[in-house]
Amino acid sequence: MNIKLMTKYENVPPFPLAAADISEVEELILSQFDEMPHQLKLAAKYILEHPTEVSFCSMRELARRAEVAHSTVMRLVHWLGYDTFGELRSQYRPAEARTVAPPHGTHQQNMDTELDGFIASFSVQAARLVQGYGFPKAFVEASQILASASRVFCLGLSSQYAAAHQFTYALRQIRKPSVLLSDADGIATDTLWDCGPSDALMVIGVAPYARAVVDVVREAARRKVKIVAITDDRLSPLARLATVSILVSLPKHYYFQSMAPLSAAAEILAGLVARRSNAKAGDPIELTLSRFGRGNFHSN
Repeated sequence: MNIKLMTKYENVPPFPLAAADISEVEELILSQFDEMPHQLKLAAKYILEHPTEVSFCSMRELARRAEVAHSTVMRLVHWLGYDTFGELRSQYRPAEARTVAPPHGTHQQNMDTELDGFIASFSVQAARLVQGYGFPKAFVEASQILASASRVFCLGLSSQYAAAHQFTYALRQIRKPSVLLSDADGIATDTLWDCGPSDALMVIGVAPYARAVVDVVREAARRKVKIVAITDDRLSPLARLATVSILVSLPKHYYFQSMAPLSAAAEILAGLVARRSNAKAGDPIELTLSRFGRGNFHSN
């Protein structure tokens, strides 16, 4: 499930695809991905990330875009059990042939309103949460796992640490037993020594995936801990080990690695856990003052 913060200028994707057909191809790729040779993995990953292109690109054009030989695409077709590229492409046949032309000036408007759109969208999602509206299946399942866990271990290293820290802080606000894991001393894995099926691990990680994070997640999986991952790719080692994964789209071209979408997803998830735990919602300032005492804060 991809999280995408929409602005009012965005349109429905031009090729709505039949979900049942696409999921069949995706499941084939995901179930066999680990066994594929490196070049086939490149082609498979491109197809997963650009499903609409399969419906209108020739095999040679798709190979060019994926930066592999066209024979590699053909090998992938056979690997997945199809006789021809056309047979695989038929699974991605668009539900409707027409595209919707964006209104004049939409691109510039999107650029001008990107920040406002991001903030407005997050505010809308937060309001929906408090008002009891439904959320995507992955969020619901993840919140169920975390709310019912005896303890929640939280992990995120490097640039992802801030989001993990905020998530842990939010759970502690609702009196949910939570532990923020740190690998500063190489002891993150050791912290899991007494965890088990009644516990949960919430991990935040994006490419490039820190080996220390993957090691902790593998150890948690070995101990039957339920794992919720907020990550950027369904083929990431975190998503493949997780019980539930929430996929977040990150900027592909920027000056540094942006964590804003990860933080937004983590805060919405923490809010859903709070709602499921029957926590009280209200003015955040008043809630903070009541929990920690007014004497601990400066008053104007």
